[in-house]
Order: sequence, then structure tokens, then C-alpha cells
Amino acid sequence: MDTGRIAVLVLATGLVLLWSILAVRYEKAYESMIRTIDPNRYKYPELFCVGFALMKIFNINSKSKSARKRIKEIAEVQGKRYAEYYFYVINGAKWTYGFTVLVLLTLLGALGNSFLAVLMGIVLAGLLMWYVEELMNDKLEERRDELLADMPQMLSKLTLLVNSGMVVREAWKKAADGGQRALYREMQDMVQEVQNGVAEIDAYRNFAERCSIKQIRRFTSTMIQNMQKGNAEMSYFLKELSDEMWEEKKHLVKRKGEAAKSKLLIPTTMIFIGILIMVMVPAFLGMSL
Repeated sequence: MDTGRIAVLVLATGLVLLWSILAVRYEKAYESMIRTIDPNRYKYPELFCVGFALMKIFNINSKSKSARKRIKEIAEVQGKRYAEYYFYVINGAKWTYGFTVLVLLTLLGALGNSFLAVLMGIVLAGLLMWYVEELMNDKLEERRDELLADMPQMLSKLTLLVNSGMVVREAWKKAADGGQRALYREMQDMVQEVQNGVAEIDAYRNFAERCSIKQIRRFTSTMIQNMQKGNAEMSYFLKELSDEMWEEKKHLVKRKGEAAKSKLLIPTTMIFIGILIMVMVPAFLGMSL
């Protein structure tokens, strides 16, 4: 038996043993958290104890600067209350899928005496881990695009209401009832906050933090400034910003069309690698017999 095959066999044995030990040792430790994971959203959640264990080994937690930044992004999609929970679920899924695929392909490489299968396992594991993160990035981008897409219409309505003589607070409430998409839900939440006793300026700041895009931050910042100075220039500001946002919406449509073409390459590449694995692994297994 040559050195290469021995090395692959040792690697495969070690990875299988490590996967098994992690699954058995941490199954009970993370049982309560695993029960809360939606199996329709994340496949094979019962295996996530492996990913959570790897996170513990590599000291991946919510305390680092990069983790806090990621949690803030997740909060835009899932809400501040559940952001940290989904941070752990996403990372658990990412490490579970990646490590499991690496173990399986390394095992196939050992059976077929193929180091190429191990390399393909590393590549596919990396792609899977990246893809799990990209799913959240896509949702985040979709939400931000939705906020930007609805802003021009909302601003136009708010401008008309203010110009008709309605006070800003009532105009905001009226505009918030204009739909059920993300922007309008956040506006409705702000109305609810004010009704519950939160200061209007603080409610605007909370609204900007939840939406977390520069256009809305600029909008709320100027709204706060106008409230502090008086509403003399409010209608002029709203009209100017509304015109800018209609132009921004045109550019957004163009960017989304260009991005759709590039995203088609990702599933195509993964399908291609999967086909290569299905074709090459049986061939290597046949050669070894």
C-alpha cells in the first residue's frame, strides 16, 4: 500500500472518529437548542450538535467584533430579539454541513484511493459554508432593496399629507397604514412605540437603527432636525428627498438585473462539482477493485 493511500486512510479515519465523537458527546448538550430549529428551513438540524461543538472548539461566539457586526445585520432580518439565536443557528448549520461533506468525501477518497476526492471535499465544504452565509446575505439584501423600493412612494404620500396641512405625526401614521411590506411595518412599529410612551425623537432613531440603510438614516436625521427647529422646511425637504429616491429606485432596478445574471453562476458551479463527484468517485472505486 503506497504512502498516499495510507495518508488518505489515516485522514479519513481521523475525521470519521472526530465527527462521531462530537456527535455523541455534544448531542445532549445542545438538544434543547436543536429542538427549536425549524427543519423546513435548515435540513438535518439533529446533526447541528457537530457544528455547535466545532464552534466551541474554535471559540466562535457572539463576543467578537465581527460577530457583533454580523448579529446587527441578522437583526435587520430576524429582529433584534432573535438575532443572536440565529447567529448561532447559521454558524451551526455552516460548520455542520461543511464538516460532514468533508468527512464523507474524504471517506470516499480513502475507499477509492483518490486524493482528488479529498480536495474536492475541501472545495465543496468551503462552498457549502459560504452558501449558508450567502442565504442570509441574500435575505438582508432583499430586505434593504425592498425598503429602498418603497421609500419613494412613501415619501411622496408623506409629502402630500404634510402639504395638505396635516401634522407630521398624523401624516406619518396615515402613511404607515399604506402597506404591509417591510418599510410600512417598521413605520407602524414606530407609531406603536410613540403610543406606548417612547419619545418621538427616540422612536425615529430606533426606526433608523432597525432599517439600517443610509438613505433612511439620512431621512430620519433630517426629520429629527426639523422637529427640533420647527417644521417650516419639512415639506421642501420631503419633496427634495422624494425626487432623489425615485432616481435611486431606477438605479436599483438596473443593479438587480445585473446581479441576477452573476448569481446564476453559483448554483451552476455547485451542480457541476456535484456531477463531477458522481462521475469520478465510482470510476476511482472501480479502479481500486
